[in-house]
Order: sequence, then structure tokens, then C-alpha cells
Amino acid sequence: MGNKQVLDKVYELLYAEIRLIAGHQLKQLKTGQTITPTVLANECYLKISNNKNFSSANKQHFLNCLSLSMRGYLIDQLRAQNSAKRRAQSVNMGVTEIIGDQDVAFRLMDINLVLEKMQAINAQLTEVIQIKLLFGLTFAEMADALQISERQVKRRWKQGKALLLSLLEDQSHERPETD
Repeated sequence: MGNKQVLDKVYELLYAEIRLIAGHQLKQLKTGQTITPTVLANECYLKISNNKNFSSANKQHFLNCLSLSMRGYLIDQLRAQNSAKRRAQSVNMGVTEIIGDQDVAFRLMDINLVLEKMQAINAQLTEVIQIKLLFGLTFAEMADALQISERQVKRRWKQGKALLLSLLEDQSHERPETD
């Protein structure tokens, strides 16, 4: 069986979980979006499956790649809207609901830039933040996915959250007001 056939089978087996991830990502946008979880999941899978160089080490890696592809797809959609409307779309929920800290307003494109900065600073902290943002997993589930202790996940989460909030605040000071 070729790489494409294997990916198709994996996608088929994980489809329910992939749709949940797509739905979670779409919840972060304002209502009124025309993209459905099915469309988002299928579009991003097609992008990955058409990449002849793509290979996945395991289920978590496959889901991570697909989730990052979804985030990239949504950001591309927002950029397209932004060029038409001259302003980015706000995220529907505050960071409070995701990270449980004081409310910080942010835009989806801001969070992508901040995650890229975080990745350059500390890849391990970024991975924990991304898994929480993309999948909404518990600490125990994250520990299992990352194959580290729950205590290490909590430590990285606390450090990553502090870094994320700091970078988001810096980002908001750098961004000119468009309202």
C-alpha cells in the first residue's frame, strides 16, 4: 500500500477525532463563518495528503500536523478577508477561557505570530501551548501524548502561559489600532 493509501486509511479511522479538532479551531472564530468542521478537516487533509514528502511518525504527530495545517488554513482565510475588509477578525473567546488567566484580547493572526516567536524561544513550551490551544486536552492527556510526566506538562504549561501572555502583550503594543 502506498503512502497516500495509508494516509487515507489513517484519516478515515481518525475522522471523528479530526472533526472535533476542526470544530474546536472554528469555535475560536466569530460566528458567521462559512467554513464547517467537515470543510476544514477535508481541505487540510487534502493539503497534507498531496504532499509527497509528508510522513507521520505516529497518531499524535499526524493529528498535530493536521491541526497546524488547519490553523494555517484559517489564518490564510483571515488574511484574505483582512485584505478585503482592511482589518483582522477577532477571536470569539478571550484567552481567559483557554489559559485561565486575566482576559487578554487578541486576534488569531496575533496568536500565530506569537506562537512563531515562542517556537524560536522555547520549542517545548510552545508545543504544550499549541496542544492545549489546538486540542483542548487535559494535563493527563497532554502528558500521555508528549510521553512525559503530568508534573512536567504542568510546569511547561505554567512557563509557556507566562511567555504567551508576555508576548501577546508585547504584540498588542506593537499593533497599531485599526478601530
